Amino acid sequence: MRVIVLVLGLMLLGGCGSPRERITGCAALGELKPICGFSRPEDMEVLGDARTLLISEMGSSQFGSPGSLALFDTRSETITRLPQFTEPSDEYWGQASCTTPPGTAFSPHGIDLSRRKDGRWQVLAVNHGGRESVEFFELSDNSAGYHLEWRGCVLPPADSYLNDVVAIPEGGFLATHMYPKSGPTFRSINLHLLKGMLGFATGHVVHCDDAGGCNAVAGTATAFPNGIQLAHDGRTMFVNGYLAGEVRKISFPEGRLLGVAKVDAPDNSRWDADGRLLVASHTGSYTDSRGCYLISEGACGAAFAIVEIDPRTMQSRTVFRHAGAPMGAATVAQQAGDALYLGSYAGDRILRVPLTAISARPRTP
Repeated sequence: MRVIVLVLGLMLLGGCGSPRERITGCAALGELKPICGFSRPEDMEVLGDARTLLISEMGSSQFGSPGSLALFDTRSETITRLPQFTEPSDEYWGQASCTTPPGTAFSPHGIDLSRRKDGRWQVLAVNHGGRESVEFFELSDNSAGYHLEWRGCVLPPADSYLNDVVAIPEGGFLATHMYPKSGPTFRSINLHLLKGMLGFATGHVVHCDDAGGCNAVAGTATAFPNGIQLAHDGRTMFVNGYLAGEVRKISFPEGRLLGVAKVDAPDNSRWDADGRLLVASHTGSYTDSRGCYLISEGACGAAFAIVEIDPRTMQSRTVFRHAGAPMGAATVAQQAGDALYLGSYAGDRILRVPLTAISARPRTP
């Protein structure tokens, strides 16, 4: 029986590179407002002013283009694309041997914003361009506005293929390793993806300390680890198993399973203003999602949902569901003020969803 499933899976993967129909135009649909001018805005973080978003624009291996980090002011709706990082630092964080910036090949994926022990703001970015790495940046704010300075990197274990990253309060970080990057392929599809579809673990969470030493975290193996978040005390992590269809609550560093929420294809997670997790979930087929990768202009309309999870009980509920125009294929939901801002791994836009369009729920007393 498993051989039959394997053959059917290979047939599915073989046909899943066909592009989906592209959404053109940038008009609002009711309360849903697209903001165009981005390039694959896959992940985002709200800065300390509660109005500016730091956005990770993924590069594209299909089109041979690098990515970038950008700032978006949610009030003026202006986009500021940050320069590529080519200058060495005068102070290095991470591995002592990493003294060369990622350069123009820089292609960020998951990002994280946190305060270091000395109070300075730190940005971590998973990078696939030129090298597989987690890049360190210092974020500062002066009269000229926000500024990012490259501070070093950590190279993960060989053959890693990272997705998301989160800083640990006492130093170091956790990152999700999706599957071995050099795995066998079928029509350009890494067969570890098929392994994940069949229910097998393909990756795990990696813990890297301040000096850049990295090890797999016990109890975190799952099918295609994707987004990751950490409780404020640094003792509990929330790991999204994309192909496992669940968000796992796991103690750190022990690796004990503390709870599970069933969520269709969970991508990235962000905390809302009430301390709940907001998880971007892909509710269509894998074929639909895969077809979005070929869209660089306009938007993909693949179905998605935003799922809210109570981190104490792991109870979940869908608070927003959408497909089609003005944007689908959401990968992250970040609250800023009175709205959620949604990113995507495809297309040229983010989507503003006012909180009034989000399903009501009881507020925490």
